[in-house]
Amino acid sequence: MPVLVGVDPVVGVRSVLGGVLEAVQGWLEGDGAGALVVVTRGAVGVGGGGVGVVVCGAPVWGLVRAAQAENPGRFVLVDLDPAGGSFAEVADVVVGSGEPELAVRGGGVLVPRLVEVAVDGAGVGVVPGVVGDGTVLVTGGTGGLGGLVARHLVEVWGVRRVVVAGRRGSGAPGVGELCEELRGLGAEVSVVACDMSVRGAVAGLVEGVGAGLVGVVHAAGAGDNGLVGSMDGARLDRVLGAKADGAWYLHELTRECELAFFVLLSSAGGSVLAAGQANYAAANVFLDALAVQRRAEG
Repeated sequence: MPVLVGVDPVVGVRSVLGGVLEAVQGWLEGDGAGALVVVTRGAVGVGGGGVGVVVCGAPVWGLVRAAQAENPGRFVLVDLDPAGGSFAEVADVVVGSGEPELAVRGGGVLVPRLVEVAVDGAGVGVVPGVVGDGTVLVTGGTGGLGGLVARHLVEVWGVRRVVVAGRRGSGAPGVGELCEELRGLGAEVSVVACDMSVRGAVAGLVEGVGAGLVGVVHAAGAGDNGLVGSMDGARLDRVLGAKADGAWYLHELTRECELAFFVLLSSAGGSVLAAGQANYAAANVFLDALAVQRRAEG
């Protein structure tokens, strides 16, 4: 995977994904046996520690996971150490491991495993105190998932001002009932039409909320399912637009704001059960990477 320096992530993601998609499709169409190893560098977060990731490279993992799910044994993902080192140094270990995903860090080779995480309750109860009379923006708020989040913010966390944004705005099905319900719970609600794939529209949305913005929940998204062999640039673009591009625009436009929280609604579909959703998986992994990078930036 090429290293892109100083490139707008919205452009960079498409450049990288387009190249990898072409290679994946070419491998599936060819007569080659064995697995194609797709190598990235610094595209995967390992163990936290406040280390960022390459957001342009991370979505490759979503796309290739879909290809792996559809074509078992044909692809391997390897993420090299951002600090340096070549694939040749670990090639034998990678090939001999039989693992579909590996990350190289500090001279060691790591593999992903699910482990139980202890929950100590830290952070519980923080939202009501810091939000106060500020406004929370929920993108994709006119959809089913976004509507659930808006209700939760008002009913459970006591948020009193909510702006719900969606592509169709007040014309979205059920939005009238949602607003009536939220107002019945004591909240002030505004509905705004916004295409999250257009930076100017997102800028206008954020500007319209104004200085009272204290929290962002990004729940916008779109689907266009199909096997990886049927994917093309247009189908990638259609799904990346609202979800990945919209998230990046919100990040850029609010990074100087004093927010209590910046929440990105990703999906396990970026990591597992990705068959038939290469574009959707890529968009979700972008959100995961942006969250890691934003936290690393403080």
